Amino acid sequence: MLSEQELTQFGVELKDEFSHPFSQAHDDWNESYFFDWYTEDGSAAGHCRIGWHPVQQRILFWLHLWNGEEWLIIEENRLPFSALKLDGQDVFCYEQWGLKFSYDCMAPLQSGRLQIDGFARVAYGPRQGMVLPVSVALDVSALGSAYSRGAGSVEGHSAQGFSTNRYEQPIQAFGRMTIDQHGTELVVRGERDHSWGPRPWDMNWQFFVVNNEKFSLQATQVEIPEWPLIQMGYFHELGQGMEHLSETKFELEFMSEQPFAAVRGSFSLVCDSGRLIAGKIESVAGGEIDITHAFTPPKRTEYRRTLIRCHFDSGEESMGWLEYNRPNPVSK
Repeated sequence: MLSEQELTQFGVELKDEFSHPFSQAHDDWNESYFFDWYTEDGSAAGHCRIGWHPVQQRILFWLHLWNGEEWLIIEENRLPFSALKLDGQDVFCYEQWGLKFSYDCMAPLQSGRLQIDGFARVAYGPRQGMVLPVSVALDVSALGSAYSRGAGSVEGHSAQGFSTNRYEQPIQAFGRMTIDQHGTELVVRGERDHSWGPRPWDMNWQFFVVNNEKFSLQATQVEIPEWPLIQMGYFHELGQGMEHLSETKFELEFMSEQPFAAVRGSFSLVCDSGRLIAGKIESVAGGEIDITHAFTPPKRTEYRRTLIRCHFDSGEESMGWLEYNRPNPVSK
């Protein structure tokens, strides 16, 4: 187990495991958690995001599962906020109309249990179009600090008199994924995220995560109109302290017509210490996520989550995740 000092070294408090007060003055206030995971060989993976817009009185729930040949999706963007329980040991809990999800905190910022039961549509694979029962149960443990750069000062992402922040954390997990009564035991690594505050979505970004037995890293690049390019993230080598990333570069080729294999390219990351981490990525599986409802007026952007294989210049290979959002490309 990690010490409280290590878990909170970037200013995140143990109480930040749980939900936060929100400002009624911000219609786009969003508190969210996500968990992503994958096996070492990429034969099974998942991404789950639970977010709520309390002023809009709705919940967003996304689950993406990969079993080696099929990509399955649950995507609910208008669940009733009144049905979400945020009190007690459960960080959050929802159960209604054939969908159940919860995260039970065992130790703040340290460990917990994610459970999901519902029905997912096959977006890619032999049973494409079918709706199948799915369940996920993961015992999640932190592998590093709750990483944060602080609340920040980006316009539109803070609220006077209210806590606003986010943190990312490398994790490992053990559990089980069941798809249409076929169970798979899971031993996985990945990342989790917790964010709260006003969250406008009208920006471009790349979010890159790798977690293996030697190191974990998370790199983010954000483009906001009239703001300098935001570059941030961490590199955490086994047995060493987390390092800030001072520079993140992505040279990506997007396959707009292929959401299942949407992106390839290269990355170059520089730590504050001067350490260079570089390599290439290829898509393994993925899908597009609907965030049309997050814009006023609603519009489509190319927002995708992709399970990737990374080929590092050091010679190592590792699975990872790449999420990106960019303007809707002009159709040919």
